[in-house]
Amino acid sequence: MAAGPVSASAMTRRRMWVLLGAIGSLLVIALVVLLIVWRGGAGTPGAVEETGRPQPHSSPAPLALAAVPEPTSVPDGPHPSTCDELYSPEMVAAFDNLVLNPAWVAEEKSGANRGSDDQELIALIDAAGERLTCVWANENGGSGLGLTTELMWVTSEQSAAVLSRLSAAGMNCYEELGGMRCIIEGADDGGVSGESHFLRDGIWLATHYINAGPDGYTHDMIANVWAGA
Repeated sequence: MAAGPVSASAMTRRRMWVLLGAIGSLLVIALVVLLIVWRGGAGTPGAVEETGRPQPHSSPAPLALAAVPEPTSVPDGPHPSTCDELYSPEMVAAFDNLVLNPAWVAEEKSGANRGSDDQELIALIDAAGERLTCVWANENGGSGLGLTTELMWVTSEQSAAVLSRLSAAGMNCYEELGGMRCIIEGADDGGVSGESHFLRDGIWLATHYINAGPDGYTHDMIANVWAGA
């Protein structure tokens, strides 16, 4: 038997149930999404903090030893107080007719030579401060021969500056007797002149000579200054 026609009220109720079912489905889906988002955020409580101020991953590196300045004081070592302490009796006798520190060399503008003929080295000698000046010269005044040694106490920085200038001036430098020796010599119509420099343990021996200087002069000074070393 065929079904009769559906009334208008029945169709209206069916549409309402369909609509309610759709709305319900959407609400369920929305609740599920909210639950997932809420649980995901709750599972990472440090997420906000991690995007804030960065934290150090390691301790700062210690200061390199090379960055620590070296002491600027003169190191302990030999400290002769007079020129007589620099020479053996044999060396004194070897100078023949020259005498040590004749009276005229102490006069103002005496013209006595310095421990170097190089102006930059003379400036470094003057900057060293305390020093012994030992002049071997003619007792009666200046002549064409003589020798001057200046002994200075220098810091490590001053010693490095001296060695740098000695090398730049073309001197032959080499290690000898526990220190650094630098020499230069030349000859012209006036005879032979040259320089000998020795640095060791905060002491600088600067010697300039003209037609004078017994063999072994610098070695004799080293043996006396560092006697027993």
